[in-house]
Amino acid sequence: MKGQCKDKHRHRAVYETWDRRLSPLQGLCVEPPPKETGPERLYRAVYVIDVNARNPREAAERAHEIMTDPQSMQPVLDIIDSGGRQTRVDLSDE
Repeated sequence: MKGQCKDKHRHRAVYETWDRRLSPLQGLCVEPPPKETGPERLYRAVYVIDVNARNPREAAERAHEIMTDPQSMQPVLDIIDSGGRQTRVDLSDE
């Protein structure tokens, strides 16, 4: 998540997929949120979870179930501010 990337494929429809493989070292590129002028700063929260599923839609549904289940473990999130600064927050430490 270091640095910014400009990827024309970053915004896709829910059911649109593409066969673009990422190398294990390349990972995903997450851009910082836009600068906001409101009363609070805007942050981008990144939550990574591995789930088993038959297809991408089912994987998304299972991830959402886990994220919203109050009995699930508290996650570790990477938080990015509009300047690109990243902070890892482990909510299970609280």
